[in-house]
Amino acid sequence: MAEKGASSLSLGAIARELGVTTPALYRYFPARNDLITALISDSYATFTEALEAARDCIPSGDHAGRFRSLFLAYFAWAVSHPQQYLLMFGSSMPGYQLDSAVGELADRCFQVPLDMLAAAARDGKISFTFEGFHLSSKLQEQLERIPPNGRSYPARVMYLTLVSWTFIHGVTSLELTQRYAGILADQSDQFVELEVERFVKSIGLN
Repeated sequence: MAEKGASSLSLGAIARELGVTTPALYRYFPARNDLITALISDSYATFTEALEAARDCIPSGDHAGRFRSLFLAYFAWAVSHPQQYLLMFGSSMPGYQLDSAVGELADRCFQVPLDMLAAAARDGKISFTFEGFHLSSKLQEQLERIPPNGRSYPARVMYLTLVSWTFIHGVTSLELTQRYAGILADQSDQFVELEVERFVKSIGLN
């Protein structure tokens, strides 16, 4: 994957690297889809653990600190594990059919910032509201739909989780595809730190 990209992944190529026959690998992975699912699942599990660890190293009452720690860890993990990150969020895998187990792992990953921002909102630590914006009733209804964990969240909490995820995914993807390289040189980390801080202030998180 590191040398040729995720789309080149094949059991035959792996077997050749290992010096074994392709049928020998079928004892572990009946098909290529199973191997890809295992790789994505492992990536999600490791990624989510990194996010949870970053959140939990900051006291629960320091909501802004937890936000900063979690989203900086998001970027750092992706930079350290680019192929795994792109496998989860970016790479197109021809012929691969997404396994439902992967969807559950993705939900658990999203749950980390969602619960963190929900806790901040409950404690009155987010000043952002929809006042002055047009929030359609259909969008509000969609935002308040019950997530897979069976719990509902205020529309602004779900909205802020989605936009914060969109923000960090955007800057991370630009970094991994080297769109920042010619502009920021070796200052990408400092740029992301500044952006995280700007986002914290933009939603009035304290």
